Amino acid sequence: MRVSFYSNSCHVPSGYGQQCAQVVHRLVKSGHEPAVISNHGAAVAMNCASGHPIFPEGLLKYSGDAAPQQMKQWAGPDGIGIILFDAWAILPWSNEFGGLKTAVWAPIDHTPATPASIEFLKQHDRHAIAMSRHGEREMLKAGLSRDRVTYIPHAIETMVFNDKGRGIRKDLGIPEDAHLSLMVAANRGRLPIRKAFAQNLQAWWNVAKDHPEMYLLLHTEPLGLSEGMNLPRFLKLIGADQQRVRYPEPNAFRNGIPNETLAAIYSAADVLLAASYGEGFGVPTVESQACGTPVIVGDGSAQPELCGPHGKIVDGQDDWDEYQCAFWRVPSVDGITQALEQNYQETKAGKVDRAAIVAWAQQYDADKIFADLWVPFIQKFASQPASAQPLNRAARRAKR
Repeated sequence: MRVSFYSNSCHVPSGYGQQCAQVVHRLVKSGHEPAVISNHGAAVAMNCASGHPIFPEGLLKYSGDAAPQQMKQWAGPDGIGIILFDAWAILPWSNEFGGLKTAVWAPIDHTPATPASIEFLKQHDRHAIAMSRHGEREMLKAGLSRDRVTYIPHAIETMVFNDKGRGIRKDLGIPEDAHLSLMVAANRGRLPIRKAFAQNLQAWWNVAKDHPEMYLLLHTEPLGLSEGMNLPRFLKLIGADQQRVRYPEPNAFRNGIPNETLAAIYSAADVLLAASYGEGFGVPTVESQACGTPVIVGDGSAQPELCGPHGKIVDGQDDWDEYQCAFWRVPSVDGITQALEQNYQETKAGKVDRAAIVAWAQQYDADKIFADLWVPFIQKFASQPASAQPLNRAARRAKR
């Protein structure tokens, strides 16, 4: 069966790109004929090494001028379309996607689900795929019918993300006996700063100023060059010891640090600081735990359900997002501070069972998720009748 998969290109090392690659490459192995309809990462048409085509992005942002037509042309009347992207962002082209049997793997990172996302999901009999239990609950609360909502979480390649020990600490300039906190988050966006860099960094320094053996690794672009936050400037303003803070080498980071290296970085850390304003899923949270490193997360959106053994869930405060007409959940600095101090004490006392953390994360293994959830979903979804093709202006006049 032909499957049109609209998202970031499968070779792009973004969260969307990696999830796209996991599903599409397994579809190829299962005998299907998928094509990636790119909204980012493909300036020209190309073929993936896995054997499927990648259609180029359009001239408009998110490829609204090209993607709907490409999806329908590839899938044809008997195929299906899968959209992995923010539903609210492509609402202006909603009707253009009509006429194709479409499932939308949509992130819901607010409470309630944002109205624009729900509007897109309700149109043209689309099927919603919730990537978190939080998203599933909010979709149902918003009025989507139970038979049109399916839970399929994001997944990770556990053959890559596993506990590789602390060997990379020497390369990072981190003492073997140090306590290492880690953040893995895109430094993009200022209104708001969704990844809560200020709250996490302030909490780290609240604890680290009393423990000189504490270090921090920020696996991100530090200067906010993509309309993000200037992290060194903030650390200076709060009086943090920047000699204990590490960043990735700029060129290596921009060229794409291999997942094997990222897994070694996770393994070298003692805790992942991952409390944010909201997460549709939160892939680094699961990657970290697959490598044996516990996490600190917020108590909103998908975050609590992704917190395994030795993890900490911190409280927060609702904050209205006028742009999306829903609430974020801002994590508490005091809550992160207390959680990090607890992690420090547990780590120093040797009480963190990293093997138990790794075992918990296996439920999100990409092979398991594909076999248990994607295969039966695609079989069932493909057998359902397609939605009606929306009428164009001439057809509407003729009908009248």
